[in-house]
Order: sequence, then C-alpha cells, then structure tokens
Amino acid sequence: MRRGWVPAVALGVLGPLLAGALVAPSSAAARTWYVRSGADSGTGTSSAPFSSLALVESASRPGDTIVVLAGAVPLDGGIALKPGQTLRGVGDPAPTLTNTTPRLDGDAVRLADATTVADLRFSGTRRGAVYGLDVTGVRVSRTEVTGHNTSCTPGFLIPAFNAPTNLPGVGVPIATGLQNGWAGIQIDAASRRGFTARIDHNRVHDADCGDGIDVRVWGDADGTVAITDNAIASLRQGPGFMSLLAIGLQVRDRARLVAGVHRNTQELLGQPRDVDFAAHGADSEGVFLNAVGPASLDAVVTGNRYTNTFGWGGFSANGLEMVSMGSGARMRAVVRDSSFSGAPGDLIEHGALGTDAVMDMTLERVTAERSTGVGNTYLLPFNNGDCVLAGSLGARNTVTLTVRRSVLRDCSNNGLSLGSNVVNGSGATTALAASVSDSVITGNRGANVGVRNFTGLGSLSLRIERTDLSRSGGLGSGVAAFSAEDFGSTGTSTVDIGGGRLGSRGGNCLSGGLLLADAVRYPVSARGNWWGAPGGPGPLRTLALGAALDTTAPLAAPPPACR
Repeated sequence: MRRGWVPAVALGVLGPLLAGALVAPSSAAARTWYVRSGADSGTGTSSAPFSSLALVESASRPGDTIVVLAGAVPLDGGIALKPGQTLRGVGDPAPTLTNTTPRLDGDAVRLADATTVADLRFSGTRRGAVYGLDVTGVRVSRTEVTGHNTSCTPGFLIPAFNAPTNLPGVGVPIATGLQNGWAGIQIDAASRRGFTARIDHNRVHDADCGDGIDVRVWGDADGTVAITDNAIASLRQGPGFMSLLAIGLQVRDRARLVAGVHRNTQELLGQPRDVDFAAHGADSEGVFLNAVGPASLDAVVTGNRYTNTFGWGGFSANGLEMVSMGSGARMRAVVRDSSFSGAPGDLIEHGALGTDAVMDMTLERVTAERSTGVGNTYLLPFNNGDCVLAGSLGARNTVTLTVRRSVLRDCSNNGLSLGSNVVNGSGATTALAASVSDSVITGNRGANVGVRNFTGLGSLSLRIERTDLSRSGGLGSGVAAFSAEDFGSTGTSTVDIGGGRLGSRGGNCLSGGLLLADAVRYPVSARGNWWGAPGGPGPLRTLALGAALDTTAPLAAPPPACR
C-alpha cells in the first residue's frame, strides 16, 4: 500500500481507536483542583477554590483534574494544561473562560498530550478558545465558543493558485492565496506522528473574525481526527480576510491525515445581505478539505447538514469543497447521508487545482439542492451555482466521482458538472471519470448533467443508469437535459448512458430543456432510455456535432427512475 493512502474501511475503526487513545494515563497521586472567578484566595478545594487560572495552573500536576465552578465573571488569562489533565466545568450555565491578554498568544486553553476539555463556555478570546500543537490523545467536548479571535489573527491559509476561466488554458492568479481567521477550536501538527484528536458536541457561533473548527497538518506529521456532532453558525469573514471555514482540514508537505467528520451542522456563514458587498461577499465553506501535494487526506463525511437559508456569502460560498493544490496530492472523500442547500456558489465542489493529483469522491444518499447564485456566467467554469462540480484544472490529474442514490435538484446552473481546463502546470489532464446510478438530477436551470473539456484530456469516462434527468431548464452551461461537449482534445472517451461499453443498462428519464441531449465531438451511447414519449426523442430534440449520439431502442413507457 503506497504511503499516504488509507483504505476507506480503515475509517470505520476510527471510533474505537480514538476512544482507546484518548484515555489519560492514570496516576495514583492525581488530584482534583477547583477554581472559580470571584472566589476568595483559597487552597483549590471545592469549598475554598482558587480564584484564578494562573493559581490552578501553577498548583496542578500532570494527570490532575481541574474543575471550573460557575462564577460571576469569566476567568481570564488562559491556562496551559499539563499532560493527562482534564479541564471541565460544573454548573448550568457552564462556567466561562476567556483570554483577553497576549499570554498563550491569546488562547484560552493550550492543550498537552492526553488532555480533555469539556463542559465549558469560551467567550471573547483574543485568539482561539482551545488550541493544540503537536499533541495527541486530546479531546474537546461539550463546549460553547462565541466571539473568538477578537484580534483578527490570521489562521488557515489556502495557498496561491490559478483560478480557471472558460478560455482554454487561461487562469486568473490568486497570488497571495486565501487567508482565514484563527479558528475557535484548532489543532495543528508539524512533526507528531500517529497523533489522535477528538472534537465533539461543541457549539461555535457568533464570531466576527474566525473560522469554526480547523485542523492543519504539515511536515512529516500524520494522524487521525474525529469531528462529530458539532454545530457551527453565524460566523463572519473578518476585514482583510478572503475566506471563512466552518470546518477546515488541511494537509501539506508530506503529511497525512485520516478524518471522520460526522453529524455536524453549518449555517449562517458570511454577512447578511443588508450590508455592503465587500462585507457580505465571504468565500465561506461548510466543510473544506484541502491537500497540498504530496500530502494525503482521506475523509469520511456522514450525516452532515449545511444550510444557507438566506443565500449569505459571495459567489464562491460552497457547502462542501474538496480541492488539491501543489503537486502529487492524494485525496479521497466519502460523503454519505448528508444534505447541502442554499449556497450562492456550487453546493459541492471536487476539484484538482494542482498537478499530478489523484482525487476520488463518492456521494451516497446525498442531497444537494437550491443553490442561489446567478447561474451560468459564461466566464467561469466554477461557482455558477451547480449542485455538484467535479473537474481538473491542472496537468496530469486523475479525478473520479461516484454518485449513488443521491438527489441533485433545483440548482441555478447544472445539476452535475464535469470538466477539465488546464490552467495550472503544462500538459493534459490524465483522466476524468464519473459513475451515476439510482439518482435524481432534476429541475436544474442549466443541464441536469453537463460535461465540458477545454484543453487536453487523456481520457473521459461517464456512466449513468437508472437516473431521473427530467425537468431540465436547459439554459445554463448547455441547452440540453444531458450535454457532453469537447472544445479541446480528448484522447479516448466513453460516454455511456445506456447500452455502451461501460455496461450502463439505461433506464434514465430525459426531458426538459431546449434539447433532450447534445453531443459535441463526444460519441454518446444513449440506448434504452425514456425520452418523454414512446418512440424516442423525436425530431429536433437532440444535437450531435462531430460524433454519434445513439438514441436507439427507446423505452415505450417510463422506467422506475422517472417515478
């Protein structure tokens, strides 16, 4: 097995592995200390608690438990935990910690190995609420984080890249990358091998200059992280920053990360529309997965719910984005039982921006619907409001997508867009492949499925069966319910939506749009489908230029997919 590529099945054992790793080492001499804001200067017992974080930090030893009792005001100044310690709050509402000072870089809690932080509230910290660097066996659980990063300290940086246009080989340099603010809960690893972290049941909300939960891994570090049952809401992009992440995962250099991202919610990211565009035009992401080659990232996302009820954020606000940069990145994401709705940009993006990347995404029982963008700009191949976008924007990339039992509907451009336009590096995209089955891709303003290549592409493979492609607007990237167009050069292509070499059994339902299907320089096998009426698509309802479009053996009645 090559370095950096972890089988998806390995993620199924994340829970037991992390549970075992997070048990703090026992100590016969471990003590429990108490602290409360406003207390008289006590000895750290429950009846005479310490009055400050500084006192309890000084008195405690590795393996001890520190209990924070509810006080009249937040405990200020921050605390650096020692290995094996537990810091927890007692009371309802939970006791509040902050750090308005430069100590610990403005973080309220600095983690050490095998530490746990739980049942606390953090408010108005100068930088983050909880931070760990090169730590393992840590857990942050049942906390509330609000108003963090008042100093607007920079955090997560998306590296420089060329953004593509719809002109072959022409990109727009984003020379400084995209800068984010420091996250409320953040874990970094630069050299730690085999680290583990668990971040669960937290609420991060109402901050003006910070991300929600970020994990960054670089150098030779590698590890696993579980981010589960967290709610992130009402975060805004700080002045001078160019991006905002509810949950951000990034690997760089030779680093490796395996992540389980389960049952999280994201909403109200970016500024309301009643403020000026410069403020509300946030490049906000619900879940952001980023590998900068040759690093590798393997993630499973389940039970995620991203909602953008009011269409907040700029044209590049997305529900889930998986993007590679640099050279040689390896990325795999499995997304199951999740929903994404309302973003102005593409709801789900799967893009290779760098070169020599291998990227694979599977969507299973996923709903992506009702994007709110302007639709096809005719200038850019991305962030036009597609339900799902997958493609390569760099040389020698291999991008694969599998869609099963999913719903992609009512988006302001295409339901599913596949594309290639090399604007990073030189040479062709190696391969672009997609398989769609037992899904509903309907009611989209553009094509329900659209394929476009602008430059060199080694191979294209597309298989669709038992899928509803009805009610296309056919006015977005193409004029057809199904569209496949080659404006560059493709070495080999197999487009099979019925009866072709990839084994599709057809059974698709095509209707809507000015055309039902069009093929430009891509031969398409489309046998055994329903075209809205017995006898096939009828005259002037399909278009084929430079390649054959085989619509023979049409179905005489709608198949189950149409119902």
